[in-house]
Amino acid sequence: MKKPEMKEENRKKLDNFWYYYKYHVLIGAFVLCMLIVFVKDMLEKVDYDYEIGFVTDYIMTEEEISALQQVFEQDAEDLNGDGEIHVAVYNYTLPDENQEGYDMQLFMAGQTRFTADMQEGTSMIFFISPVNYEKYKDMEVLPMEEDDYVKLSDCAGYKEAGSPETLKELMGAMRRLDGTKLESDPEIIAYYEASEKLFDAFVTGKR
Repeated sequence: MKKPEMKEENRKKLDNFWYYYKYHVLIGAFVLCMLIVFVKDMLEKVDYDYEIGFVTDYIMTEEEISALQQVFEQDAEDLNGDGEIHVAVYNYTLPDENQEGYDMQLFMAGQTRFTADMQEGTSMIFFISPVNYEKYKDMEVLPMEEDDYVKLSDCAGYKEAGSPETLKELMGAMRRLDGTKLESDPEIIAYYEASEKLFDAFVTGKR
């Protein structure tokens, strides 16, 4: 007889606890889950040595991005000293508003990311479509003269990446630092010089 009485007593205690503290338990469980996800993301986050911007008016495929990434990583250096070499290839998609199927949300997302990159100096190497070159050449961050660019299709790295047909008209160049807040930052200057070496190797194929 005593055992059932003890179980009933425990059940009542549990019911009372849940009645008074269920929101505390649920909130605590939620916070714990968020903490686990945050720690997992931090542990898995890749610390890139170089970041390269592709400013297109169409969406690049994952295959194209991966192929270019692999080519760049062949000549990249371990800039952050973590014993690994990682190069990020970012696709800033900025479609022309006259294009069929123009997507305003896609444009705004690409514009926001591209602008942030320009301001923070995330990428020193850029490849840009002719359409977007005409729209952004007066920003005074990318070269203004077309002669200062190299066509992607003329780059040795383009051929190593499988010569993706949809990207052949892109134009590549180093961004400008002069006249920006970045030009006096020693870390940015070192990153620029390393990126310039990587860009030259991609263009010429000389290692």
